Amino acid sequence: MSIKEILLPFDVELLLIKKVQAGDLTCLYEAGNLRTIKFGDTEILRMVYGAVRNENWETIAVEISDESMEENENGFIINYAATYLSGDINYRADFIIEGKANNSISFSMKGEALSSFKKNRIGLCILHPIKECAGKNVQITKPAGTDYQSVFPVNISPHQPFLNIQQMDWQTDDGLQATLALKGDVFETEDQRNWTDSSYKTYCTPLQIPFPVIVKAGDKIEHQITLAVKQDESYQFNKTINTTREEKIVFPKIGYCRSNNQEALTEELVAIFKQIPFDHYRVELNINESSYQQQLMDAAKEAILLNTQLELVVFLEDDHEKLLLGFINHLELVKNHVASILVLHKNYKTTAHKLIDDVYPIFKKAFPLIQIGYGTNAYFTELNRIPPEQSPCDFVSFSINPQVHASDTRTLLENLEHQPDLITTARLFFFDKSIHVSPVTLKKRSNPDATADAGNIQVADARQHTYFNAFWTLLCVQNFSEAGFITFYELLGEAGIYRINQPSPVYEVLKALKQFNPQYVIKRYCNADLVMDGLMVENEKGERLVFKFV
Repeated sequence: MSIKEILLPFDVELLLIKKVQAGDLTCLYEAGNLRTIKFGDTEILRMVYGAVRNENWETIAVEISDESMEENENGFIINYAATYLSGDINYRADFIIEGKANNSISFSMKGEALSSFKKNRIGLCILHPIKECAGKNVQITKPAGTDYQSVFPVNISPHQPFLNIQQMDWQTDDGLQATLALKGDVFETEDQRNWTDSSYKTYCTPLQIPFPVIVKAGDKIEHQITLAVKQDESYQFNKTINTTREEKIVFPKIGYCRSNNQEALTEELVAIFKQIPFDHYRVELNINESSYQQQLMDAAKEAILLNTQLELVVFLEDDHEKLLLGFINHLELVKNHVASILVLHKNYKTTAHKLIDDVYPIFKKAFPLIQIGYGTNAYFTELNRIPPEQSPCDFVSFSINPQVHASDTRTLLENLEHQPDLITTARLFFFDKSIHVSPVTLKKRSNPDATADAGNIQVADARQHTYFNAFWTLLCVQNFSEAGFITFYELLGEAGIYRINQPSPVYEVLKALKQFNPQYVIKRYCNADLVMDGLMVENEKGERLVFKFV
């Protein structure tokens, strides 16, 4: 079998890390956070960190000072100060992280507001790894001292699986007993796979408490968590014998987004984009704005030039009846160039059931060959919480980006691991419906949880036109291949796949991929784990192409 490799350079910097030890526990210290806390080869916690989140759920960047570390043979102690500055937010916290020889780690945060501001959350967050925890029983101790039993969810939980937590106790497959004691607030746990993070997150303060909350200058908050790990009498350290297997998935349909306010594509740009053939061309239309008519016509002309079809995203409002008739008349002119329509309401995160119930039969009567969809322009969590139930639709759609909770490069790579869980969970309630992952972007396009005045994200990610993002994009192709339809990025600009007169690794990699004419994605597994070192595809001749980082 012929296998060709394309090696991609790692062209972004990772934050410096320092390995520290607490008895038999090892972990990585990185910029104020503890990562990958392990006992032997078993990961106990993915990460522990402090966070300040404003009224729009944006995580405030931290500046670390007065950092010190002392180590001995079986333990360590780390001290540092953290300053959070953004807009009217001025918050300072002192952290102490201590690892002891008895296989325990404590992490404390003592903070004080130096200004008055609105917050949605301030405190410690604990990330639990999916692989080691999914399906495991956990005992929750509530602040009142009473207990209840629960389970880390296997499929993505739409709502918090654990509430009212003061302590968590669970056991790993190899017989390790883990205890997590929490002080200073009431904690709860959410399934972060809803936002494509590869973790469950235990955090404070409970979401049932109204937010945002005004923090006054001088207000103090103190939190502490302590992890203790013991070897059960059944504990055995067994080196796993690795087995490998492959799975062939039909190569997905891949499309791209028409940029907002995009000027008509020149002949030169059409020729450039024909080298990464589109399966569809996503266009957003608000039919309450008269400009949509010209946008639709321009997009249809470009679709013809690009030999593709339109993936329309149509925003309606409550009084849509008259406007819908006008839209149908305009759509009649270009219907042969439209593959699908995602129906959304301007004021809701997810397609309103009544809206899709009303418009689906109207669209299908007028355009029986066009697929009509239900979904969200926001995150999978919205779709997970409000599925279409009995409402009619031909496909479901949701968008993803990897920076809802964190933006550092190491976390973005880690969170690739459980992207496929979104498709597995979606299949539980969408059965045989097509799934559109649309669009996939490296950064938020907007903030659906923000106030009306702060909903737009203006600045593109500095990593957009790097080989790192090219690699991340290829892994998304692998991880969402079973959805069947994936839409990436805008065409042009700093948030796009192509910069005029400047080479873009994302474009070049997509060009190489498309020129190979892949028929299948080859998913490679080591034991039960999907291999994440690159993308492998196969063409109709049985030849294979592999993209890897070096």
